[in-house]
Amino acid sequence: MENTFIYGMKVTLGNENGIVVIDDLDEPNFCGVIRWDTPKENDTEDWRGLFGTFIQIGGKIIRDDHPFQFIKDDGSLK
Repeated sequence: MENTFIYGMKVTLGNENGIVVIDDLDEPNFCGVIRWDTPKENDTEDWRGLFGTFIQIGGKIIRDDHPFQFIKDDGSLK
């Protein structure tokens, strides 16, 4: 089981699915910004440093081959 967010990790929380993206190119190893699978142009949430909290409130890592409806695996819109 992972203990931190990793770039490209697919996650779910509640009824939303998303992917961990790099939001700060100066800190590429400090991941935790999640791009949610919605049709919004920029639907992100900053969870950096909060992996434990994310898991405690029901967040989960989902399988790598999970298909998204609105976003690509790099977090950009389809």
